[in-house]
Amino acid sequence: MNANPMGALRPAHGYLPAFPRVPSPTRKPKKRPLTYRRTDTGLIAYHHRQPVAWIVQGYHSGQLNQQPKTCHFVDVAYHRQTTHGINLETADFETVTQAVTFINGVFGGAA
Repeated sequence: MNANPMGALRPAHGYLPAFPRVPSPTRKPKKRPLTYRRTDTGLIAYHHRQPVAWIVQGYHSGQLNQQPKTCHFVDVAYHRQTTHGINLETADFETVTQAVTFINGVFGGAA
C-alpha cells in the first residue's frame, strides 16, 4: 500500500483549521466581582457562579474571671487550591465587612 498517511490530515485547499483562541498577552483578564447571597445561616460568596466561601456570624457565651461573657465573631470558611489539592480554610473576623473585604482579596472580587 503506497497511500500517504499524512494526506488525510491536510486541510482542503483554501481552508485553514481554526486555532484555539489565546488571550492577548497585553490584555488583562477581566476581574469578575464576587456575588453574595444571603441565607438563613449567613452569606455565601460566589465566583463565576460557583460557591467559594461561607460567612457566618456567631457568638459564644461563657465566663471570664468567673463573670458571664459573650463574644461575637464572624467566621469564614473558604476553599483554597494548592499544588497538592483543595483545602477548606477558615478565618475569624470581628465584623462582616472585614470578612467580605478578606474574601474579595482572596478571590479578586471588587471591594
